[in-house]
Amino acid sequence: MKKVEDIKKISENIVLSYQSRIAVVATIVDDTHQILDGFKTKRNEISNKLKETLAKEGSLRKTDFDNMIGEVLSHQDEKETRVKKILKTFFEEQKEIAEVIKENLLDNRKTKVESFRQTLRDIQVRQKARENEVSVTLKEFQEEYKEMAEALQNLLDKRETIRIKDFKETVQDIHSRQCEREEETREKLN
Repeated sequence: MKKVEDIKKISENIVLSYQSRIAVVATIVDDTHQILDGFKTKRNEISNKLKETLAKEGSLRKTDFDNMIGEVLSHQDEKETRVKKILKTFFEEQKEIAEVIKENLLDNRKTKVESFRQTLRDIQVRQKARENEVSVTLKEFQEEYKEMAEALQNLLDKRETIRIKDFKETVQDIHSRQCEREEETREKLN
């Protein structure tokens, strides 16, 4: 009888452990969403300042600016959406894993120990893969954002008049780097 109670207590502790992991993941997801929103706000501020500066100097109309930078911003918006989707999937998987463990451990039927161990190993493999995907994707997004913000800010910080040529080159450089980074991310995840 003592063994059964010990096993039940251990089972409950494992379930509680996974439930607290879910709470931590939920906090991370919320914090990441706030960071992404902050990135987007700052990016839009820099972009708008640059647009106004170029429009005031008469070197570029606002609609032309929007057209030129649109692909870069669209790419970043798509990536942000992908990051949010990956985080949501990660969170949902954590909840599913906790439920599977809970069902296996607290089930009144006797679970075969080896079967349960295999289930845990499978879960851990999935978790590691998803954690890697989340980590790589967030890191790449952050670096891409930083590069873009710095490039646009450097244009704004120029002491001389910003030329359309400089803006076009910067946008092309940003877009090229985005494509390179996309390929690098795919390679890291495969």
